[in-house]
Amino acid sequence: MKINITKETLLEGIQVISAGVASRTTLPILHNFLMETQGNKIKLVRTDMEMAVVHYINAEVEEEGSLTIPTKEFSEIIKNLPDGKEINLFTGENNKFHIKSGKSKFWVIGTPKTEYPAIPEIEKTGSISLSPTALQNMIDKTAFSASTQETRYILNGLLWNNSADKFEVVATDGGRLAVASHAALPDSGEFKIIIPTKILNEVVRFISLSKPDKDSQIHINVASNQVSFELNETTFISRLIEGNFPNYKQVIPTKKNFGFEVFTKELLASTRRAALCSGEFGSTVKFHMENNALTVSSTSQNMEFTDELPIEYTQEAFDCAFNPQYIIDVLKNVGSEKVSFSFINSSQPVLIEPVGQEDLKYVIMPVRI
Repeated sequence: MKINITKETLLEGIQVISAGVASRTTLPILHNFLMETQGNKIKLVRTDMEMAVVHYINAEVEEEGSLTIPTKEFSEIIKNLPDGKEINLFTGENNKFHIKSGKSKFWVIGTPKTEYPAIPEIEKTGSISLSPTALQNMIDKTAFSASTQETRYILNGLLWNNSADKFEVVATDGGRLAVASHAALPDSGEFKIIIPTKILNEVVRFISLSKPDKDSQIHINVASNQVSFELNETTFISRLIEGNFPNYKQVIPTKKNFGFEVFTKELLASTRRAALCSGEFGSTVKFHMENNALTVSSTSQNMEFTDELPIEYTQEAFDCAFNPQYIIDVLKNVGSEKVSFSFINSSQPVLIEPVGQEDLKYVIMPVRI
């Protein structure tokens, strides 16, 4: 293998395949990435056996070939090579991989492609196509509600539910729920799949970095127990989570006995201040609604906080309490000027919605006072 390439192009490619793939592994080969020539392009592949990234970059290929290369060492070498100079890459004897730029020369020991895990080819029949911006928005506004506990594996992913009338992305950790809605995906049929949060966060990160134009489409393919996301020269592949996702629809309140609207930024700031004073064990923020005012408060053994925000509320006095981080996460991600809170009573879940939008719903379980 013999390749000539610019530092900027090579570094961008390494950055794409490096992030998100777990570095902790008992298999030494997974600390490497695969570099393989294909015509006038280089194919870069990285996997941790749960997800994989495949990315193509342009290069001048003099001799074809392949090799797996230590990711961390190679990345550090490329970062520290001179800017604006061409990089020459070539394989030598005993799997030595040579890196030359100007007068600087390195070599690292690689391993043959045959020792690297094979990346599955996913069929592209019946693929789903979405605007990258729309997909990014739905994931950004829900993924924070997914569980991060390994013991709740089913909840470590987001449910994608496409029905006849709408497409929904759903996340929950058992104490809160987030649902983002979109028009039903055409020609996709009805389906329910659970996609690991990890791969979705990486897809969102890549969309932000690549800044696709408004006419771009991200193509999503599901085959057997795997899913892939393809955007231009990059493909992300992951296993699906198998199991039954909780019946989220029965958790969303349909009845409203109490409620108010409030400016998002004001309540976010007040809740953050309340979180500073909440107790060490079982952090809690309390809401008290009465006489067109919302009182936000928290107490601990050594601290106390109260604040008051104006709202339209003329019903009987009403108290409830929540994990402040749950409230903060919704308010900082919802993206609307005002939000509405709807209650059945102080022990039933609260429904939080952006005012003027119908595509987002958040449900939070209260804390017993």
